[in-house]
Formats: sequence, structure tokens, C-alpha cells
Amino acid sequence: MAAIERYGNVLRIPDSGRLIVSTDLHGHLEDYRRVVAAFERTLAETGDAYLLFTGDLIHGPIYSRADWPPHLGDFYADESPRLVSELRELLRKQPKRVFSLIGNHEHSHVGGPHTRKFHKQPTETQFFESSVGADKTEEYKALFRTFPIVAVAGKGVVVTHGAPRVLEATFAQVCTVEYAGHERRTIPQMLEVPILGELFWTRAAGPLVVRRFLERMKIGAQTNHLVVYGHDPVREGFVREGDEQLCFSTSFACKNARKVYLDLDLAREYKTVHELEVGREIRPLYPELEKRGKKKKPASSDKNTAADRR
Repeated sequence: MAAIERYGNVLRIPDSGRLIVSTDLHGHLEDYRRVVAAFERTLAETGDAYLLFTGDLIHGPIYSRADWPPHLGDFYADESPRLVSELRELLRKQPKRVFSLIGNHEHSHVGGPHTRKFHKQPTETQFFESSVGADKTEEYKALFRTFPIVAVAGKGVVVTHGAPRVLEATFAQVCTVEYAGHERRTIPQMLEVPILGELFWTRAAGPLVVRRFLERMKIGAQTNHLVVYGHDPVREGFVREGDEQLCFSTSFACKNARKVYLDLDLAREYKTVHELEVGREIRPLYPELEKRGKKKKPASSDKNTAADRR
């Protein structure tokens, strides 16, 4: 197994083996377990595989089945505390193969503004911490602080939480950005914070901005060609933005039949997101529902409206 490298807040995953990538789970324990099962199958089959979550593992809806809003996809109960507990155990067993980026919801526990999508008083941040208790809260905060903010994988694939609208920051600045100190900011104020606001909260980035970001995220001689991310739910499961961007949804706010994860060949140089093919790199989380939920492949953005955003 090739060595994992860490440059502060930037993770480097080597160019051999396979990489399973999952986006926002928001406390969906069954979806988490399906992603882990996909990783474990791949590792057993190939002997060389990695698993990367893109953040927002926690903070799920609190609605009953009867009150469940249709725009949140299929019903599930928020099991964030148990999900984090199972992730910690998996990290203990596979410390060199399993990783998670930090998302805006994890950031709310270690220096970011509290999120309020489903909880107003208390906030989601307060609700989660009261659910796990004081001791676990400190343990989980320590865990979240270790999460990187960007991963560079294989031969030129960059992974972020949200759309990488990073306007000016250098590689060194991304590596050394501090997570703490933003607790009192509003979400609109957070959007203006370099790096953190640009990677945690952004839902769209222009192609020129993305190309410049990919160039700045170079490690050694490799060329970064594309970026994959979550944060903004995609009803159809995934959407390609130009040649450089793929936004996809593994769990939150999607019907089970449309949820997807990525299975990347780290030894392959993907030149554009159009080389990520359905059934090969883009895989259904619920393959038994794929035919029932199959629709026309999305050709353009079908991300959330402002009313659904978090």
C-alpha cells in the first residue's frame, strides 16, 4: 500500500488502488453502512482501497414519518450519534484507509456558526452535543478538528465539501487555515470568509475559478483535472458542471433510488468529469432500486432551490 500524505489540512491519497467517495449523510445510519460495505467489498476484492467522506456526517431531520417533507427524499431517522460512534471505530480499525473531510456541520462544533436547518432553539449543534453528553462532545470535537478540508487523490482528482469557489488562497494557506474563531458569524458573513466560507458553504463556482483552484492544489508534478463534491443536494443523484466539476448526492435529501457514491480508479488519469461513467465510477447506493428509479440522465444542473438550502 502506497503511503498516505498529509500537508496540514490537505490530504494526499496515492495513485494506486481504488477510492470510494461519499457525500453528505446527515445522520443516515443505513446509508453510512452501505457506503462502508461498498468500501469493504472493494478492499476485499482488490486488496487496495480507501474510503473518503466529504463531510456533513451529522445533523439530520427531526420530522416524523407522517410529517416528512417530500423535498427531503425518503424518510429516515437521524442517528448522528451512533453514526459518529461507528465511524470512530472504523477509523480505529482502518486509520490508513478511511478518512473524512470536515463539512460546515462538523465545523459548527469546532469554530463555525451553529447550523439551524432543522433545530432553531436549541440549534443543531447544541442538540447533537446534548444528545451525546459532555464527555463524548469533547471526544467528537477533537475528532472533527483532525478532519482535513481538501483531499487530492490519485492522478489529479480533488475532493472538497462544497463547490471550490476559492478565489485567492494559495496551497499553503489552505493547508494552514484555522477552523476556530467564527462562532459568532452569521451564515451570510461566513460566506465571505476566505477558504472556509468558500469550501464549506458555496454551491456554485465558475470554471475559471475552479481551474485556478485545481492548479493551486498541485502536489509535486501531477496535474489536477477535476473536482468532486457534495453539500448541495442533487435530486437526480449527480450533475456535471462543465468539464471540471461533479456534484453528487450519496444520501441527504434524495430518494434512495437516486443516491450514488463514487468508485474511482486511483491509477487512472481522469481528464474530465465526463470520463466518470454511470455504472463504473458513479454507482447506485441502492442498486436493487436502480431500475425502479431510473430516469433520463441529467444534462444540466438540477440542484436545490434556495428554500431547500442549508
